[in-house]
Amino acid sequence: MQNKKITNIKTLIENSHLSKILQKSTALNQLNERLTALFPTEFKGLFRVSNMENSTLILEVKSAMVRQALLFRQQELLNQIQQVKPELTELSFKINPSLAINKA
Repeated sequence: MQNKKITNIKTLIENSHLSKILQKSTALNQLNERLTALFPTEFKGLFRVSNMENSTLILEVKSAMVRQALLFRQQELLNQIQQVKPELTELSFKINPSLAINKA
């Protein structure tokens, strides 16, 4: 019989690739909720946080018109975002026409 090192399952799960994906997904969802509360109400349901890469926040938007409206207010929105995440210095917008609108 071989001697195998016993591994703590909790440590194994916490350090797994899947766990890191889950942590990032949770962080993006929490940021999305905070930004929905911070952004003007006319944008509610028209955007969502897609990703964070380096110092850039990537938002998916419903249409080119929404993208233009956000670009017009980009600096104001970035200042609000930096209250929550000071490390973010840029915004990027990607159009996703199939973005689900959750108006409640």
